[in-house]
Amino acid sequence: MKNWDLMIGIDHHICWPPGAPLPLPKPVPYVTVMVLNGLQPLTPMLAPTSQTFHGLTVQRGSDIGPGIPHIGKPSLLTPINVLFSSSVSYFGASAYTHEGQPCAAALLVAVGLNANCQEPVSLPTGLVLCITTHFTWMSPFDILFGVACMFFDGVLEYAGQNAANWASGLVTRRVMNPIAARISAKMASRTAAKNAAKNAATSTTSAAAKNAPPRWQSARPSGQPGKTVPTASGHRPQNAPPRWQSARPSGQPGKTAPTAGGHRPQTAGTPTKREILLDMALDMFFELGLELPLSFVRMLGMDLLSLSGIEEFGAPREQPQAGS
Repeated sequence: MKNWDLMIGIDHHICWPPGAPLPLPKPVPYVTVMVLNGLQPLTPMLAPTSQTFHGLTVQRGSDIGPGIPHIGKPSLLTPINVLFSSSVSYFGASAYTHEGQPCAAALLVAVGLNANCQEPVSLPTGLVLCITTHFTWMSPFDILFGVACMFFDGVLEYAGQNAANWASGLVTRRVMNPIAARISAKMASRTAAKNAAKNAATSTTSAAAKNAPPRWQSARPSGQPGKTVPTASGHRPQNAPPRWQSARPSGQPGKTAPTAGGHRPQTAGTPTKREILLDMALDMFFELGLELPLSFVRMLGMDLLSLSGIEEFGAPREQPQAGS
């Protein structure tokens, strides 16, 4: 494989359409297109000293990495999928090394199989068009080694996702929810204090306005002593409760008492967009925390296998051709 070989794949990701309250329940397909060289120099494994007219030789285990475009249904999660994209070349020839590492080769002669990152785990859905100038031999063990590495990484990804989900839920229950409850209680108490002070000031002003007789009313009311004289406009008596006040006390059974700040008690329902984005951020944080140790484990396994000599079984060393 060369660094300018083109990878075309079909990846399945969770879609969150713009304006929708929740993501779609099932992953949807996205077309991915990118050369093996990628957009950044960190994850692609290339051999600069093995340069031909077509390009640089790609080493086995190379990953295109972040920056793979995803073409498909509009989604709020597409930038995240592009940022954490991956396409790994697992198949190669152990007998044909470049700068100490086996070269990546096309499993189907002119078409390579890359494992692309998608839901729920990475699958070999990336087809690499290998318009190359070199042909090499892959032993059966090389093919089995690529399949085993792909399966091993899939198991690690699945275990890492479950561990990240468990850790995210634990942090949400033990840390985030108590902090949010305290903040909400403090804000509610402040709002209640402000409303109480405002209501007290309004009540004092209203009582003073009610106790003062209107200008058109006589100083001595007519009628029998002790009775309230209705006003000319037919308004309610002064001692009657205002219309907005409920006739049933707040503590009476059958009436839901308002919470602090005048808000209704929240009921359990579908999560809000803010809660979903917070859960996704926690999941990505834990996945990134697990991805780095797992990559070291993968590299250590490949190095130990190459030192053992088992990897070279059945792969004859290539002899230089006469006159080359």
